[in-house]
Amino acid sequence: MGAITIARASFMALERATNERARSRSGAPNPTRAHVHPHSRKAGTFEDDFFYSYAKGETDRLYRNAVELLKRKNAIRRLARTEGRQLTEAERLVTLITPAAVRVFEQLTQLARTCGGKVFPTWEWIETHAGLSRASVGRGLSILARMGLLDKQRRCVPVEPTRDRPKARFEQTSNVYRMRFPNRLVGFLPRCFRPSPLPDDVVQRDADRIEEIEAMRLWRSPRQVVAEDIDDADLRSIMMRLAIGIEERESQKNGQPLLDSSILYSNGVGLAGQRSNA
Repeated sequence: MGAITIARASFMALERATNERARSRSGAPNPTRAHVHPHSRKAGTFEDDFFYSYAKGETDRLYRNAVELLKRKNAIRRLARTEGRQLTEAERLVTLITPAAVRVFEQLTQLARTCGGKVFPTWEWIETHAGLSRASVGRGLSILARMGLLDKQRRCVPVEPTRDRPKARFEQTSNVYRMRFPNRLVGFLPRCFRPSPLPDDVVQRDADRIEEIEAMRLWRSPRQVVAEDIDDADLRSIMMRLAIGIEERESQKNGQPLLDSSILYSNGVGLAGQRSNA
């Protein structure tokens, strides 16, 4: 009887310890107990390159285009049903938009206009100003991101470890957003909403410029490739040391100059004048 009681007490203690242990969504233990989402970046290290500088009236145009897509999504479904075909990928993206997503988009574009393109509101702020629930805000942001109207980046900030989180180093903060309108959705707008096409000479000049830039990038040194293509500071320092080692080894493989080029005669310049049999 005593053995059974001890065993039962042991199981109860083990169950209590399991329930009290902080776990992540996957079920694995989270030793830091830090609520940091995957793919988060440290705040203050990337915002200058992330934010857009919108032209005058551009944010209003983005919101107007989103409203027009909302008006036309049912017509797109009816047209596909009448023609007896499946929706294309671009049409499927247009049909994702909802009134709640447009209201969220309106608040973000207003912030972009008044704050110089620096948009990083909290969900609570969007809920209050859009008049939506937290779930509707989350769905609206996801829809806008899938359609390509919104770019989102999670951020985290460094924190001091506490007694309940001794290994925590970072904590989640507000996300940053930037708005755009992808080219694959422009065809669903009325003709008066579409931008005027560029002249052919401008298009050809831009294509030539892109080809020249790509050709120049092929001749970059390993150190230039690391400095321009790698954003992570720790990985960049490691790859930079590796690139320096590669450049030093490659520099030792260069051939020596021709010995005859150092022999000078008075009857000519170059190899033709230095050698009688040239």
